[in-house]
Amino acid sequence: MKKIFYILTIVLFLASCAKEDMDFLNEPKPTDELFNVTPEQAITGTYGAYRDFYGGGHDVGTAKAFFLGADVMARDLQVPDFNWYIFEHRWDVVNIPNARRNNYVWNMCYKLAFHANATIYQCEAFPGNTSADLINKIKGEALALRALAHFDLIRHFQFTYAKNPNAPGVPLSIDLSGEHKGRGTVAEVYNQIYADLQAAIPLLAANTYVNDTKYRLNQNVAKGILARVALEKQDYALAAQMANEARQGYALMSETTYKAGFNDLANTEWMWGFPFNVDENWGYASFYSFIDHDRTAGYKDIYVNSAFRGLFSDSDYRKSLIVASATPTTNGKQWRTRKFRDTSDLTGSMLLMRAAEMYLIEAEALAHSNLAAAKTLLHNFQLTRDASATLSTAATKELFIEEVLVERRKELYGELGTDYFDMKRHQKSMQRVGNATRAVVGYGVFDVIPATSNKWNFLIPQTEIDRNDVLTEADQNPL
Repeated sequence: MKKIFYILTIVLFLASCAKEDMDFLNEPKPTDELFNVTPEQAITGTYGAYRDFYGGGHDVGTAKAFFLGADVMARDLQVPDFNWYIFEHRWDVVNIPNARRNNYVWNMCYKLAFHANATIYQCEAFPGNTSADLINKIKGEALALRALAHFDLIRHFQFTYAKNPNAPGVPLSIDLSGEHKGRGTVAEVYNQIYADLQAAIPLLAANTYVNDTKYRLNQNVAKGILARVALEKQDYALAAQMANEARQGYALMSETTYKAGFNDLANTEWMWGFPFNVDENWGYASFYSFIDHDRTAGYKDIYVNSAFRGLFSDSDYRKSLIVASATPTTNGKQWRTRKFRDTSDLTGSMLLMRAAEMYLIEAEALAHSNLAAAKTLLHNFQLTRDASATLSTAATKELFIEEVLVERRKELYGELGTDYFDMKRHQKSMQRVGNATRAVVGYGVFDVIPATSNKWNFLIPQTEIDRNDVLTEADQNPL
């Protein structure tokens, strides 16, 4: 984010994107040219900085590791052996100021914000021969990516907005000044996120990307990000509206497609994701390496909790993707998922947003104003996964929302860290049950981790506190 990002770095970044033969989404390399770059090349470098960020270990490689790490910190996916993601599963990563994961999240998000800022600067200061319409689209993409960076930061390093909007936030990175900034407040961070997304959405009005260009943000995806943010902020009317608008044009996948491996960016339900060429795959550090037990080569160390499998009815075809493992008698390893299966050439796409999430955001948000409509919406969605699904009979909004949260777990596990972030968002305690074998550090396997525990917030990297002359040890999150 900060001190190291001076004008020289800006120059190198902008010039680096100018290579006409730049590989698709690859991290750009500095050249001797200054600002010899188009805004289109600048935004390409921004996506590359996000997709291929590497935090120094196989459990912190690519943007997808952000979500998978959160998934294994929750209840439904588990790491029985001492292997990659074990420290996330045990929550060791939250107690150390220079742990690999908190540094990864911090550095990846601020690098994304920096690249977004540099792209915005390029659009405004050096548009070249780029049309005004395309400049608007690119600037809209950059603003939405900057909002996403700050949203993922605040979700990791502070409790939810509703708990205390005046609690310390995270430093905002919204320009290229290189000035050190303090934490500000949670409310200030959300205000900036809202401002960026509300500016981005109209700029993206004519920005439609499909199929192999689906790695580019369009207006639907920007609205989807705002739906996530508004749900977190308990701005339910806006969350429902944005989720509804975001999913338009993206048909829910069929049973056949659902069972095809979640590896194809061309999937009609996928709204945003990244493709990989053969020479771009991450090998053993790939997302699929950890969760796809059918893969030829991989760690294959993430399993499914038995209690989670029990949430699915027998008529729900999603249950058929949770199968007995090769070692069904080994504690913690009885079940694995076949939901995610890499392609034979290891070029499976990276999923970041799809329409199902939008349906479920809309259902939860709508429940606060129209419970009957929310029930109908959820039921219609559930019928696409389970032909025997019945309409909710929940007597209260609160009971219905609990049903939505379970549905979010069943539909989105392994994709977005859903259970972890939902527990934190709803200020819920966590308890691992079923065939769980690993405890959160300091707790027994089946102990409750209180919603008020400071373990829910990652520590700010010590390197940030040491280098940022606005921050002191007093700004560190409490243990």
